[in-house]
Amino acid sequence: MTTNINLSNVCVGRSYCILGYELETSEYAQKLRKMGFVEGTPIELAPIKISDPMIFQIRGSRVALRKIEAKQIKVGEL
Repeated sequence: MTTNINLSNVCVGRSYCILGYELETSEYAQKLRKMGFVEGTPIELAPIKISDPMIFQIRGSRVALRKIEAKQIKVGEL
């Protein structure tokens, strides 16, 4: 894996792995974990031509997050 980046800065066509959250104990981080955004989970940016919200492919589903929300998730490139 390469250096840590925010999920809001990922590129289409590359795979990433969730590493954690900016605020690990926040209610928002807990909510995302319940939705499947747990550490170690692979994630990709879906090839959809909109910029906000961003559409992610995770665990066989597509999930939309606003850029400000995605900015709080730390990922590393696989």
